[in-house]
Amino acid sequence: MRAVIFGVDGLSFRILRPLIERGDLPNFARLQREGTEAEFISTVPPMTPPAWMSLITGLKPAKHGVFDFWEFDVSSPTLQSKLVTHRKGGKAIWNILSEYGKRVVVLNVPITYPPEPVNGVMVSGLMTPNSSLPFTYPHNFKDELYGLIPEYRIDLSLEKTSPDYFVDAVLDMTEKRIQLQEHLLSEHEWDFAFLSYVGPDRIQHRIWDSIEALTPKGTTYFRLLDDALGRVLNRLTPEDVLFLASDHGFVGARKWFYINEFLCRKNLLYRGATPETQRAKLIGFGREAAQKMHLLNVVRKMRKTYDHFYGKAPVEKKKGIYRPFFDHIDWNDTHACVLSSMAFSGGNADIFLSPKATMEEMEELRLELTAQRHPETGEPLAEAVYATDAFGVGPFRPDEEHIILIPNRGITFHLDIGRKNLWENLDEGKGVHEKEGVFYAWGAGVKQGAQVDPLQIYDLVPTALHALGITADEPFDGRVAQEIFQPRQSPNAAEGEGGESLVARKLRRLQASKVQS
Repeated sequence: MRAVIFGVDGLSFRILRPLIERGDLPNFARLQREGTEAEFISTVPPMTPPAWMSLITGLKPAKHGVFDFWEFDVSSPTLQSKLVTHRKGGKAIWNILSEYGKRVVVLNVPITYPPEPVNGVMVSGLMTPNSSLPFTYPHNFKDELYGLIPEYRIDLSLEKTSPDYFVDAVLDMTEKRIQLQEHLLSEHEWDFAFLSYVGPDRIQHRIWDSIEALTPKGTTYFRLLDDALGRVLNRLTPEDVLFLASDHGFVGARKWFYINEFLCRKNLLYRGATPETQRAKLIGFGREAAQKMHLLNVVRKMRKTYDHFYGKAPVEKKKGIYRPFFDHIDWNDTHACVLSSMAFSGGNADIFLSPKATMEEMEELRLELTAQRHPETGEPLAEAVYATDAFGVGPFRPDEEHIILIPNRGITFHLDIGRKNLWENLDEGKGVHEKEGVFYAWGAGVKQGAQVDPLQIYDLVPTALHALGITADEPFDGRVAQEIFQPRQSPNAAEGEGGESLVARKLRRLQASKVQS
């Protein structure tokens, strides 16, 4: 038996199902018809780094140690941060399978630099610093890769480009990824493959309205993804199994809430004269003036026209989207602050709390966030408000306390301070993350044409190992999703060698070697 996990960043049923019904995605339709389907609930919050690490380990962030693109050290008055490229703890599924002697292929999974020694081939993905570094295991596979695909790209740069230019770049990157996928699956021995595609996340952030409207340009990528999936399915036999899973879903947002300005008004965030605050005030004054003069839409249309005719727009001067919003925080005066600049596109607000913040302050803040309403529609800001316990229990649980705010559908966050209004309406939809992702199982032992209740992102690894007949001695936060499998015909059927624990298997092999000697 062989197994494949086909991981997709940001895949959503709200886009997938209409395209399946329209007949655009025959291979996804095959999964729906011949396999089992479920909503796949992401981490809290549903951000790319913790979600992918939970997807590959079956662990919550407190056990694998990844919470954001950046690791924030708030123990000193001067905020320290460093880029996250790899998890701190926990075994990925390919580590476990390598220990069992399975040959593995791992392609383009985010937050996997540097690549780990595995029993097979590994190519790192998103957050690899640059392609000049050894981003493959074994290291000499990099030569094989570039010999086959000279213009292979690990990921896209963060500079602003026109939507058409960007979508074309994602398509080109994906076509090369498919080419590498086909080479790995045909020319290398493997028992397990973890294949990752990040395109939906990239384009849905940029052209959500076009995708939601199912326009030909907006949906081109999904047909290409369907082709990649079909190529994998065509390699599998009835004895094999495939799992398709996304790290989170996607939804459109047309309103944003200035969360740090809200904290300022509650006297929890110090409004100091930092470069960030001065810049935010200037932008705020300019935006408000443009709105009063009815010029904001004109400016936006001029920007779109520039992008259309000249392709690349000027490189964004502000810190990249993976940078923390503030460089300095004075925790002597500040008791609460949102640091992650992913609050806007990630559709969440992870509020860091100072050690000086009292339990009364935390509870009052939680209640005020829960009570916050849009001034015109009256809709609540929050779908859910979580505490630090949402990260789980483990060695990497943050020392500081957190309040994690998940907004209602159609709302996201902005971090600027010095704004006149807490709420602002957007002229066009912005694609942001939501917790409901996509799960399919297909192949040997899986129910056909079934839908089951939502699964948790932590369930994938124990479920995939179960399908392979492997019981791993790991502290998973997830469970085996027994409901996706057909009932066994005989309760006494032998599970085979894979049903043993790793320790038992090693002992048996040791005893066998002693007998032979």
